[in-house]
Order: sequence, then C-alpha cells, then structure tokens
Amino acid sequence: MLASGCHALDRFEDGGATVFVFATHHATPENGSFPFRGDENQPRTFESSDGWTVTLLEAYVTISAVTLIGCNGSEHELRMFWGPCPEDLRDRDLATLTVAGNHVGEGEYCALEVEYAAYMPPIIDEEAEDTRHEVPTNPDVQGSTIYLRGGARLGDGDSTNFQLTSPATITVDLDLSEIEDGSPLHIAHQEDFPKELLVSKTYDRYFDGVDFNAFDEASLEARLPQLLADETRVSLGTVVELPEDQTTTPPG
Repeated sequence: MLASGCHALDRFEDGGATVFVFATHHATPENGSFPFRGDENQPRTFESSDGWTVTLLEAYVTISAVTLIGCNGSEHELRMFWGPCPEDLRDRDLATLTVAGNHVGEGEYCALEVEYAAYMPPIIDEEAEDTRHEVPTNPDVQGSTIYLRGGARLGDGDSTNFQLTSPATITVDLDLSEIEDGSPLHIAHQEDFPKELLVSKTYDRYFDGVDFNAFDEASLEARLPQLLADETRVSLGTVVELPEDQTTTPPG
C-alpha cells in the first residue's frame, strides 16, 4: 500500500492527466445527421458520387500507433492498450472503440498523429484478461492496412466484385490547435477527469469517381492511403462532431 501511495503522490506532483483515444466510423453526413447504411456486423451499402450502389461485405482499417504532439513540438507516444487496432467497419456506426492512452504532463497540445499500418496479430499472453481487439478471421486482412471486399452495381446492371488492399503505412496529422473552443487541447496541472479524443473516419468515399465498367484495381489501391487520410478527423470527447456545413439547417 505504501508503494501505491508514493506512486500516486508522484503523479500528483508531476501534474497532468490521462488522455484516452477512441476510434469510430460512419457514413458521410447528410442533412445534418449521419445516415444509416447497415446493421451491426452486416454489410454497408451506399451510393458513390457516380451513382454506383456499393456494398462492403468486409472492411477493415488498422491503427498501429497514436502520438500526442505538444504545441512546443514535444512528442508523447500513447500506449496501444491491446496492440494494433483492426477496426471492423461493419461494427455499429458511431460506436467507440478504445485504442490508446497514457498519462501526459500539463501543457497545451496542438496535434494528434495517427499511424495506420499493416495489421499483424499481436502475441498475447493466454493468461491475460480477454479485453483484446477482436481478431479478423479472414487471413487476407493480415498484412493489410486497408482491406475492402464487396461489389458495385449501376442500376439493374451486373455486379462488379472487388477485393482491395493496401499495406502502406499512413501517418495522419490531426489538428488540435482549436479543438477546445478555439484553443489547443489544454491539460491542467490537476484535472478531475481524463481527456478524451475520438478519431473518426468515413467508409463511403473510397469509390467516388470510380467507373466499375473500366475498373482499374491497382490504380484504386494506390489511392486508398490518401483517401483514408483525407477522411480521418478528430473530435473532443466521444461524440463525432458534424462538419460546420452540416450543423445549420438549410433555408426552407
């Protein structure tokens, strides 16, 4: 008990707070809300910008590391609680998945660096508490940063099937400089509660501009990393914030 007490005292003297990072996914907002694109653990179905009806039968994106960046340039790597996080995009939209966290010192933090990388199952002690991330059963997910399998159909035409993967390591720098009412993420010397950040991504923009009648699989796979980076955002707390252009009601 004495050791625990001393450790707690050290933490208090150091100041700061625990920062938790969560992950989630959703469809692109429409008319001020997030549209329904499929039940939990079921395919996601949506239209591309060119009118193709796309069905995702399987879809995974893997977060491998998260780093908090101080406004002074200092880097604070957060602990990935259960190793790399293969996020199943068929899980319930807007549900949060715990990814990383750590105690950080007081100060202001201006960026969150999220690294996506190829998924490899972590080696986990069999005696460890079973709170690990769910392991994908499809072996094709291993070695993939992004994995998308499904089909696309235009009107009553035939379906074009696809299986797309990218093993690229993708680093996304998310701006925190105005995340707290126009100011950076602030960690006081003594915080009553942990700070929470939510990394969100859309899954229905990968196929915009794709003509599946002349489908170039390699070309689209080469674009996947940039598309994922462009569709990754961060919010304060555990609720996805709507973009500014979706928060106002259009005039009647």
